[in-house]
Amino acid sequence: MAKFNFRLEPVVSLKKQKENERKAALARAKDELAERQRKLINLCEHRDECEKALVNELLAGSVDISRKVIFYAYLERLADEIAQQREQVTDAKRDVEEKRNLLLESSREKKTLEKLRERMWERYLKETRRLEQAMLDEVGGQMHSRNGEGALIWKKEM
Repeated sequence: MAKFNFRLEPVVSLKKQKENERKAALARAKDELAERQRKLINLCEHRDECEKALVNELLAGSVDISRKVIFYAYLERLADEIAQQREQVTDAKRDVEEKRNLLLESSREKKTLEKLRERMWERYLKETRRLEQAMLDEVGGQMHSRNGEGALIWKKEM
């Protein structure tokens, strides 16, 4: 019998390659999300530090009006940056989820083809066993017909 050959093997290889590419894309998206989250945390911490500094100066009574205006303007700018960064984090989360879904789709496609390969392999093994059994039956039948009535005759040496 011919050697087992899965005709869709090139497709399986392409699906594996696509899955690996999507794994890498997901990893990059996760890294980008982590970077954006880190930047958001840093902005929030910086805003908190500035607010504390303003409160401390207000409590000490050493802040003049122009300095207060500058503080508030800076805090307002930080609030805008934080809002923008939150949007970027949301976009990055959406991107990660999209890439995760694409990876899951690729994995399912690959697994489907691998299951098909397994079923075809089992079918190949079953057919191979059937052919081997038919050949053994043929050989047994030939030996039976050569020896006469149906039993193998063993000669005793004396």
